[in-house]
Amino acid sequence: MRIFRDFLKSIIVLLVIMMFFTIVTYVNNDIDKPYFDEKTTVPISVSDDKNAAGLGITFDDTIIYRDNTINSELFDDCYYALFINETDHYAYASKNAFKRMYPASMTKLMTAMIVLDKVNSKEISLDDVVTVSNYYDLSAKGGGVNELGRGSEITVKDLLYTLLIHSNNYYALILADYTAGSEEAFCELMNQKARSIGATNTHFSNPHGLDDVDHYTTAYDMYLIIKEAHKYEIIKDICSFSSYNYSYYNASGNLIEADVSATNFFLIDMAKLPANYNIEVWKTGTDIGAGNCLIMYLTKDGKDYVAVASCGESKALLYDAIVKMLCLVN
Repeated sequence: MRIFRDFLKSIIVLLVIMMFFTIVTYVNNDIDKPYFDEKTTVPISVSDDKNAAGLGITFDDTIIYRDNTINSELFDDCYYALFINETDHYAYASKNAFKRMYPASMTKLMTAMIVLDKVNSKEISLDDVVTVSNYYDLSAKGGGVNELGRGSEITVKDLLYTLLIHSNNYYALILADYTAGSEEAFCELMNQKARSIGATNTHFSNPHGLDDVDHYTTAYDMYLIIKEAHKYEIIKDICSFSSYNYSYYNASGNLIEADVSATNFFLIDMAKLPANYNIEVWKTGTDIGAGNCLIMYLTKDGKDYVAVASCGESKALLYDAIVKMLCLVN
C-alpha cells in the first residue's frame, strides 16, 4: 500500500513539473511574438480602393516591410534612404524607411496639397490677392527673413509657386492663415489628409517644416505623400520650374519684382541627374534635426520611381546618395 502511495506521489510531482514547463514555454513564445504582424499591417504601397479602416492601409500590395534593409550598406552617410520602382512595385533600396524623422521643408508638399484642395473646391482661387495681416518672425528658428510685412499684397499663385520652388517658410504661414483661418486649423487639415492616404506615422505641427518635436514623419510616409502630390497637375507644373519671377506690393504700396531659383540642385545644374530620368515632383528640406533632405517622383523609360534620402553632413553627400540610388536601375 505504501509503495502505491509513493508511486502516486511521484506521478503527481511529474505531472506538476510537466505542466510548469508547458506554461513557461507558452508564455515565452507569446512574449516573443510582436504586438502586430508587421508584414501584413504596414505596407509600403497603398491602393485607393482597398483602404483598411479608412486609413489607406492595405494588405495585398506590400513591396517592402519594416525589416527590409535592401542595399542599406550603400548609404552609410544617410539617416534614411528609400528608392521604389512604383510601376513594378519593387524596392531597390531601403534604410530606416519606417524610422521617425524630421521632414523639414518636404512638409510643404502637404501644405501645397491642402491649398490646392481648397482651390479645387472653389473656396479660394489662385488669382486671389492675399493681404498679409499678421506679423511673422521665424528668425529665431532659422526660418530666414520675411520680406512680406503686414499690409503687403500677393496672389495665392505666387505664394504657392514660391513655396515649392524656393521653399519660403513665411509663405507657408501666410497660405495657412488665408486658407484655414489659422496655422492650427491648417495643420489639422494636413494631419487629416495624411491619415486619409495611410501616412499614419506622420504628424504636422506647422506648415513650413522647421524642426519641432511634434512635427515628424517617416521615409515611408513621405513616399505616400509624394505619390499623392503627383496626382496634382499644378504641383507637377510648379516642379518643372528651375526659377520663378513674380511680384507683390509691399506695405507702402510699392510694386516689388522678385526672382527665385529652385532649391533642387538637379534643376539648376549643380548636380547631374543620371541619363533618361525626368523629375515630375520634388521637394528639398534642410534643418539641423532633419539634415539635408530630398524627395523626388521621377520617370524613366516609361516607369515611375520615388527616391527619398537625408544626409546630415552636406548637400554634396545627399546628392551623391540620390545619384547612387538612381543608378541601381539598369
